[in-house]
Amino acid sequence: MYEKDQSFLEEILEQENDLFKLNKQMLRATKIKDFFRSKEELNVWRDWLNKGQLNVGPREFGDFQTPPNLAERVCKVILSHNINPTVVIEPTYGKGNFINTSLKYFRDLKKVYGVEIQRHYEYFFKMSRTMLADNLENELNNDCVIEVYHDDFFKHEFPEELLTENDELLVIGNPPWITVAELSRLSSSNIPEKSNLKGFSGIEAMTGKSNFDISEYILMKLLDLLSKVKKGTLAILCKNSITKNIVHLTSRRNWNITTMKLFNFDAKKEFGVATDASLFFVRVGESGKERIQTCEVYNLDDPDSRIRVFGWVNDRFVSDVESYKESYKIDNKCPLVWRSGVKHDCSKIMELKVQDNNELQNGLKEVVDLEDTLVYSLVKSSDLKKETVNQSRKKVIITQSKVGQDTSYIKEASPKLWKYLNEHREHLDKRKSSIYKNNPDFSIFGIGGYSFAPYKVAISGMYKKSKFSLVSPINGKPVMLDDTCYFLSFNRYLDAVFTMLILNSDLVQKFLSSITFLDTKRPYNKDNLMRIDLLKAAKNISFDEILEAIKDYGLCVPAVSEDDYNDFIERLEKQPLSFFKDELEVANSQLALQI
Repeated sequence: MYEKDQSFLEEILEQENDLFKLNKQMLRATKIKDFFRSKEELNVWRDWLNKGQLNVGPREFGDFQTPPNLAERVCKVILSHNINPTVVIEPTYGKGNFINTSLKYFRDLKKVYGVEIQRHYEYFFKMSRTMLADNLENELNNDCVIEVYHDDFFKHEFPEELLTENDELLVIGNPPWITVAELSRLSSSNIPEKSNLKGFSGIEAMTGKSNFDISEYILMKLLDLLSKVKKGTLAILCKNSITKNIVHLTSRRNWNITTMKLFNFDAKKEFGVATDASLFFVRVGESGKERIQTCEVYNLDDPDSRIRVFGWVNDRFVSDVESYKESYKIDNKCPLVWRSGVKHDCSKIMELKVQDNNELQNGLKEVVDLEDTLVYSLVKSSDLKKETVNQSRKKVIITQSKVGQDTSYIKEASPKLWKYLNEHREHLDKRKSSIYKNNPDFSIFGIGGYSFAPYKVAISGMYKKSKFSLVSPINGKPVMLDDTCYFLSFNRYLDAVFTMLILNSDLVQKFLSSITFLDTKRPYNKDNLMRIDLLKAAKNISFDEILEAIKDYGLCVPAVSEDDYNDFIERLEKQPLSFFKDELEVANSQLALQI
């Protein structure tokens, strides 16, 4: 605690014990209304003064306190848009740097209203205001009043008199950068009431699609609040993945947004976290402006130079509006179904490393001797670096040929494997995902007839570059991919070759770049890939271009003619199932091999 703070408070507290009179003095000194809310709180302050120490506490709620310099840069952006708020709301004010900076920059301010769930931050902020007691001339409006509340944002009710159309309202802040799941692991009470806010299906919700950052939920509630007022400005620091989700929601939410901008900044430098982040700047209900569903992107260091625009173009969500206009013609629905790879959530047991002597070793460093029947070569995202893949570093145990299949057959079909799985049952039973509950022992997911097709065209979902690879059988057996990969399945080698070349063409690559957000954890996913109309792309790429690509990639393709390519296009248009056997047929044949 600073000596100035201590002497200032000691002087007031020694002279006065009446709560009303004390608060009147503190309002004059700090602009904070009801500085001491009760006698109990007053005693806490006196106790802290005696100890001479203020404990800010641990980072329990995923918060990164905003550096004053960054808060100032945010306020300058707001002013550059000719916004001078009369009311500022800070929904998670922490140490209060945004509040103090707002008081310094906005001359028309009449009221600042803050909410903070962590009690020690409330005390820290109030203490910081006592430092300014002799320097209020640094703040532009001495008539402004600050109201701060120790409360849960998810339960807090903002007073109606705070939300009037007569005021220029600014909501500013930096909500916690943490997911609901992470908060649950911390046993935190700072969690919104659980609900499927985005309407995901049961399996999507169970596999994590419904898990989202607390800041995303806060942003949604704040935009609802601004829409209730019918006008106002939002200026929030958050991860870019959150802003993408919010912009995506504009098509389904009743938010009268008239301006949306992102100002990227270096989160590693400001907060020490390796993630893409920005100031999300939103205006609601501007006079004379229509509702929009697109967001302009800038850098906070260069706020006048637009980088790109993303959002909704008609009924399509894109990452780059201008680039999309050059390749939109193939944005439709893929006639073939993209699949994700095998999901087992137990790599130490289910994945086996191939040693130099061809022995298999599991993740526990145990040498494993198993029948080959249910062991397949495995390709992971890191293996998809070349256009053709025909070798692997690992193998994977495949216990089922379709989801939900009874696994008791393994006891007779592969007794060594059955023994191995039972010996390591403890690891498999610890898998946390709810998808394994009430399913057969040793179950896996992301498995079906499509998994056993001989040829696959695959892409890593995790990497920034959209390279598609042709995966061929190894030792006469189909290759499995892990659940970070997506793929199409083929019976014919030539079909797979044509598909790989089309997907790696300039046309498709430009289209993918226009709809893909590279700053997300998994840039390439099934939703994006299913938007590639392979048929339209094939019709826009000539056979001569295909031949040139075969030559450039050095592919080993027997005599191929234009008739082959035309046949590929015709079957793609009229008989897409011809590219891959009926899934049930393949699953049954695979099961027959196992048993």
